[in-house]
Amino acid sequence: MIGFASVSKVLIKPPPECPVVSISILPGEVLDQIFDQLGDDRQTITACSLVCKKWRGLSQPRLFHSIVLSTDDIEYSIQFQRFMLESPNIRAGIREVTVHFPDLSDWPRDRKIATNLMADVLELLPRPESLRLYGARFSDYRVKWSRLSNHFRNAIRTMLRRPTMTNLLIDGWLLDCNLPEFNAVFAGTSTSLTSISLLDISDGLWGTSDLPQSPPTTRLQLEKLTVSNTFTKDFKLIEWLCKPESIFDLQNLKTLHIEESRNDSSVSMLAETVGSALESLEVNISFTADDSIGLNHSTCLRSLCLNFGVFYTELYYSSIPWICDTLCTAPLSSQISDLSLSLYITHPRNTNTRVFPPPPVSRFNYDRWARLGSVLSSPRFSNLGTVTIQLIHHGIDARGYSAMAAQRIGDIGAKIVWRYLRDDSPDDGDLEQ
Repeated sequence: MIGFASVSKVLIKPPPECPVVSISILPGEVLDQIFDQLGDDRQTITACSLVCKKWRGLSQPRLFHSIVLSTDDIEYSIQFQRFMLESPNIRAGIREVTVHFPDLSDWPRDRKIATNLMADVLELLPRPESLRLYGARFSDYRVKWSRLSNHFRNAIRTMLRRPTMTNLLIDGWLLDCNLPEFNAVFAGTSTSLTSISLLDISDGLWGTSDLPQSPPTTRLQLEKLTVSNTFTKDFKLIEWLCKPESIFDLQNLKTLHIEESRNDSSVSMLAETVGSALESLEVNISFTADDSIGLNHSTCLRSLCLNFGVFYTELYYSSIPWICDTLCTAPLSSQISDLSLSLYITHPRNTNTRVFPPPPVSRFNYDRWARLGSVLSSPRFSNLGTVTIQLIHHGIDARGYSAMAAQRIGDIGAKIVWRYLRDDSPDDGDLEQ
């Protein structure tokens, strides 16, 4: 007789065992997609790089998406750059590179070694997208293009010719060459490079009156340009950029940013050269002897941002008349939909309230705000959406000031968002009118 236990063993069979699937057997392409979802979560990416050799090879390059090469700490710099040269897998993941040279008052042998290794790394990066070159701006020992070794200059040119390069920033380096040689620095650059920032580089440039000038055979089509407009050499560089002999073609420029502007005619010249292609203009104005910049050629301008320095304060020398005169140069059918203004109400010396106390807000001149309201309410700015006005102050009742200004502006005040920034403290918050 067959027992119940024996029958149950026959009738109830255990389910077949499922094979164990390990995530480690997933194809690299799938793991790449997974790691892409981590974004900038460096802590999680670091943990993934410690799981196994395969994961390390796929995740570790993401930790070096952006690197800084500097000669501040010579010993560390040499070790890091040798590590880069020995790690082709990591070099393949680098997209953003920042090169920083400190004050070059001395040039010891170790710094030369570090610089040559830095050049080796730059030459071997296969897919860089952004290069930022920083130097000491206010120094007698600034980085000069002519003093760099041929190896280092060629390494920079090699990076600029990579088909993945899109962005270049040069800040504080002196391009001590004539203007045709300036063109030669960028000759052969990849056409993918469409965003360039040139800040405080022009002090070493000189003219070309004794040299033949002819348009380059190939010009770079820029979409975004940032330049400083502070000193006489800056004005000359801007004048060169507007000429057909320049290596840069500004006809398709969409975004223009002027830093530390002291020459309105240079800004007007750039806006006129770009013409109808310009969509966004930001100007940081430190001082100017002119009354306005010209926007009459910027028929497709949609975003305008005007930031004023401490020379223009509502307490002493208001920026509002300049703003009104500039806005009145815009085309009658202006496309501006976003306007941003940053104004100083008081001067930094008003932080010393015992010596330079700022007056109460009731004693300011608000007639200028009435004119600004009239200009913004005109049919010329019928497309205007949001107006952001930031008031920079030094301890006065900025909200009370904005309330009195809003009374004079009129109906357009409904579109204004007021922001407040105390010059010696964090942002004080937002208030909508």
